[in-house]
Amino acid sequence: MKRYFYLKVKKITTKDIAVMGLMLSLYLVLNLIAGYSIPPFFITLNLQFIPLFVLACYTDWLRTLIVVFLAGIIAFFMPANYDSAIPLAYLFDYFIPLLLVALCSVFIPREYKQYLEKANVNLKFWDRVKFNIKRISLWILNRWIFILVIIIYSFLGFWSKTFAGVLFYGQYAPEGQGVWIYSMSVNAVNSAFDLLLYLITIPIICYTLTPLKNKIY
Repeated sequence: MKRYFYLKVKKITTKDIAVMGLMLSLYLVLNLIAGYSIPPFFITLNLQFIPLFVLACYTDWLRTLIVVFLAGIIAFFMPANYDSAIPLAYLFDYFIPLLLVALCSVFIPREYKQYLEKANVNLKFWDRVKFNIKRISLWILNRWIFILVIIIYSFLGFWSKTFAGVLFYGQYAPEGQGVWIYSMSVNAVNSAFDLLLYLITIPIICYTLTPLKNKIY
């Protein structure tokens, strides 16, 4: 029987602390590199959430919660944080989406199986590439609960960031346009971009790192 809820946690070991520290460091570095917005829709390449999702997929909600909580506190003081003058906006724009990653850890599947045999080594290079893309695509399609969790995360994150936008963008909203409409339009583009980014990268990274995960855990 497949499991769709992962509430049980194990004792945190030195190995866990090392992995958690690595993922926290990756988050902070990526947040510093890719955390800046691009006008006019203030699109942000939120690569920093990818290592946190990988941690959520491979460990449990407690380890993920510890990391995202620390990430939320440290990121508040980083230069890529535009909401530092409005702490409540930061709470909804960054901190709550981080906490939602820990919630996702309860539901994201832990079993990552291959659904096709490996590509024949005698195939031509592009044939092997096409075969592997098909294999990964089939794996993703068979992980419907994985995809559903990411979609729900993006939906909840959209509304959290929209409320943050109401607090932050109020003075920048075009004349004659409601601040809620302006915030929703800006964050809808960002959330759609994030959803596409996460659906493409997170399952593939988890799939690729499965052998490493099996050795560590």
